[in-house]
Amino acid sequence: MKYDIITIGGAIRDIIFYTNEGLVVNNPNPLCEKLIAFELGAKIYTDEAYWSWGGGADNTGVGVAKLGLKTAIIVRVGADSEGDELVKYFKKQGIETKFIQRDKKIRTGFSLVTTLKNKKAHTIFVYRGPGENLNSLPKNISTKWIYISSLSAKYWEKMLGQILKYKAIKAWNPSIVQLKTGYSKLAKFLKKIDVLILNEDEARELVLSAQKTKDLSIKHLLKRIYQMGPKIVAITAGPKGVFAYNGDKFYSHKIKKANVVNTVGAGDAFSSGFIAGLFYDKNDIQKALHWGILNSASVIAKIGAQEGLLNKSNLKF
Repeated sequence: MKYDIITIGGAIRDIIFYTNEGLVVNNPNPLCEKLIAFELGAKIYTDEAYWSWGGGADNTGVGVAKLGLKTAIIVRVGADSEGDELVKYFKKQGIETKFIQRDKKIRTGFSLVTTLKNKKAHTIFVYRGPGENLNSLPKNISTKWIYISSLSAKYWEKMLGQILKYKAIKAWNPSIVQLKTGYSKLAKFLKKIDVLILNEDEARELVLSAQKTKDLSIKHLLKRIYQMGPKIVAITAGPKGVFAYNGDKFYSHKIKKANVVNTVGAGDAFSSGFIAGLFYDKNDIQKALHWGILNSASVIAKIGAQEGLLNKSNLKF
């Protein structure tokens, strides 16, 4: 069977914990400008906690499936009740599950999303669980696109090398694990990527790992990262909007006003809308940015990373 897209990376349980008992504080480090702080030794209570699904491959896979792409997913979860529920959920979303790996020794991963409700800010504590042991791929898969999200900290180079051998258009949203290794380690991979998606902080970190520069403007970041090899570079920049560059033209799109309930999954929602837009028309980058913005705006208006994901039928073109 030939798929439109296969997403590869993480799938976990999200536990979203709301509180107003923390602060957002400034930090002089340009790569980590804001911090969430709590009183040392305090016990923090909440009246709001929610259970949902998350992880880069999970969120993006569900997102592109809702937008009409025939989707399969490659993740590793536990051979436990949480893993069973996750597989059932994927099937309900119309996602092919036969490539999912089940780990009999390690429980399905989870994250604690600690959210300051009054500040619309969060920090995520992640236990990847079996995802850290995702280290092999099917030999023969047929797909038009591959979307790569967070890979195992131990095996990401091996995995990425395998993925890049597939004959498919490759989109990559690298995790902090990969970005912290720096440009010198990532250079050989970036040359083989068709679409690279980063947030502004990640783009800065990648560029600064390659060269010292005081110019951290969006245009400079896009141009410098494009020179590293990707055919299309997209950067999400929070309230500034989203931006892209394909070597010929710079593109941008303003954010869509939304009643922000939570920002968990906003980046993955953008990625799924952007990738789906390019899938349907690879030459219309502006439309793809529009799809990504609409999808992201819908997600941040709901609790959880997937509740607000749009279907193709209700996506306003």
